[in-house]
Amino acid sequence: MSLTATQAHLGFEDEHFVIAWKPHGILTSGNSGRTFDRIVNRTLCIPPGSGVLPCNRLDFGTSGWVVFGKYKQAARAMGLLFEKRSITKRYVALVHEQFPIAMTTAWPLDGKPATTHLALLAKGRIAGAGPVSFIHAEPITGRTHQIRRHLFQSGHGIVGDDHYGIPGNRYKGKGLFLCAYGVAFNHPMIHHFKVDIEAKPSRKFRKL
Repeated sequence: MSLTATQAHLGFEDEHFVIAWKPHGILTSGNSGRTFDRIVNRTLCIPPGSGVLPCNRLDFGTSGWVVFGKYKQAARAMGLLFEKRSITKRYVALVHEQFPIAMTTAWPLDGKPATTHLALLAKGRIAGAGPVSFIHAEPITGRTHQIRRHLFQSGHGIVGDDHYGIPGNRYKGKGLFLCAYGVAFNHPMIHHFKVDIEAKPSRKFRKL
């Protein structure tokens, strides 16, 4: 989905929730004129004055799945799953330097426990970025900028990360190389029903 698109790509929808693919370069929600939740509302033909409620948020530069509740009770139920760490979130990222085969980082963030599982998928070298690694990340907790901060602390900042990455070391101006490609959870409103969706990473990853 491009930033000029007026319709959101939906990966899942029922009477309780909708899961939509947020492109990079747009806020999940907020008071600005153009936010992703408003695009989802337009896609679902929800009239002004009401709308979906984001249950998770992705950074401005991160693409991937965002879960929305269609009403307050559903959003609260999904929020509890996130708080209880009962949702599996799967990411891919392109990071600087040669990454080890696998590692788990457990550095506290903002004085709170934080854990991220990381695994190497591929490695190589890209002009303008130097040695890089394509990795899989699964955050167990949900701290602010958790994956970005844990990777930076481990010496493997994400390519295109202006805040936690390597200053001035960008790859073709493509922005942040972080994508939330998968999400899975047991449906909080329907017993014995598991939701598990994945998508190919954003196009810029496939052009590497």
